Amino acid sequence: MAAPTLEALDRYLFSEKAYFKDATQEIATLVVAGPRAPDLLIGLGADLPPDARWSSVKGSIHGIDVRLVRGGLETGEAEVWVVASTADSARLWALVTSAGARPVGLAAREALRIEAGTALYPDDADENVLLPEIPLEDLVSYSKGCYVGQEVVVRIRDRGHVNRHLRGLLLEGAAIPPAGASVSAGEAEIGRVTSAAWSYGFGKPVALAFVRRQHAEPGTPVSVQIGDRRVAATVSALPFPR
Repeated sequence: MAAPTLEALDRYLFSEKAYFKDATQEIATLVVAGPRAPDLLIGLGADLPPDARWSSVKGSIHGIDVRLVRGGLETGEAEVWVVASTADSARLWALVTSAGARPVGLAAREALRIEAGTALYPDDADENVLLPEIPLEDLVSYSKGCYVGQEVVVRIRDRGHVNRHLRGLLLEGAAIPPAGASVSAGEAEIGRVTSAAWSYGFGKPVALAFVRRQHAEPGTPVSVQIGDRRVAATVSALPFPR
């Protein structure tokens, strides 16, 4: 997404003292997540930023220059994102894992993301999704000055509603629905699955899906089309309650 992001930002650049640069090949990011994540990094000599989401501070871990960032609970757990030069990434990985961190596979990472209700671009949300349709209100300001799209967001809040919501689905059985699988209430299609995974915590599949407003209440029974059969599912709030 680097090229389209730079293009979008450059469209609104009005200060000659600002510039944009694709640093993809220059930096590496380790996400250290879990109840012990902050203590593990403190044990490596890191001074952590404040608890507020996305607060950050420059620091050092065993002589490696890093920026430490409090995550946004994108995995549902305490997170510290450790940003460093790609040249230092292998050494940083070795330090963190030797201190007790364990690598998490992509399947487990995907399950944690879905359970936490973290929308992934463009799978779950793209430029065709309205902000109030997804559970990101804690990241939106209704009182700050103008920003692109503010009028639409405020108008929906004050004068109306959206017709669909991104919700969780807890499915029965073991089959994981593909992206795009239809969600039904009775005989009527009410939405589509955007992403799904096996949940190691719930012991059954979980999914994110856009469903019509009338069927978005947590606890609503629905069904999901998987192949030639319908599988029972229940609408869940996001993040999934435990």
